[in-house]
Amino acid sequence: MSDKLNEEKWPKTIKTLIIWSSTILLFISVFFPVEYFKSNALKEIAWGHKMIGEKDFVMVLQKARDNYTEAFVNTGIDKALKDFYQLPPSDMANHGGPLKYFVGLFQNIAENLNYWLYMIMYRLTLDMYWLPYMAVVIIPSLFAGVMRWMAKRYNFGYASPFLNRRSMVLIGWGVYSVLLSLFIPLPVPPMIGALIMIVMIPIGSSLLISNLPKRI
Repeated sequence: MSDKLNEEKWPKTIKTLIIWSSTILLFISVFFPVEYFKSNALKEIAWGHKMIGEKDFVMVLQKARDNYTEAFVNTGIDKALKDFYQLPPSDMANHGGPLKYFVGLFQNIAENLNYWLYMIMYRLTLDMYWLPYMAVVIIPSLFAGVMRWMAKRYNFGYASPFLNRRSMVLIGWGVYSVLLSLFIPLPVPPMIGALIMIVMIPIGSSLLISNLPKRI
């Protein structure tokens, strides 16, 4: 009983640790120089360009810009951030003194947040790009899982509770990783999202269904 409780507890502990680590990293990273966020954004965008090719990448990038415009420009969030770090020459903070230092710090944070919000929309758009490919793989996987489960109901095939539980964990980690990758302030290789959505989740779904109890 104790082993089972520990077995169920450790994934939650790891997830909590990852969430807190990512939150702390995000909080610290907004104080980094703007060049840090900008270079990470350019690096990640270049990876996406190499992976999906010129034709599709142009569409993804345009869609990401449209999504960013709709979510942040049209709502005034983008303008508020830019007004904060693009001060007019007549502003008092541009004349030196302690005020210039503190305003410069907040300007840096605002500009970093600007890049971070754009990267969230870019990553979300790229994940949506993989959805049709995921559908092509997951529909046959679900069908195969149902067929295997039905076959086990009428023969001596073994429906493994172990594989059933592990497949749920696999799917959970996949969804969790995709969501986390949207917000982490580090360059995320686009291959990770593609593998999770096109390989990991379909395999987990097939195993989950094929190892359901014979009587539900």
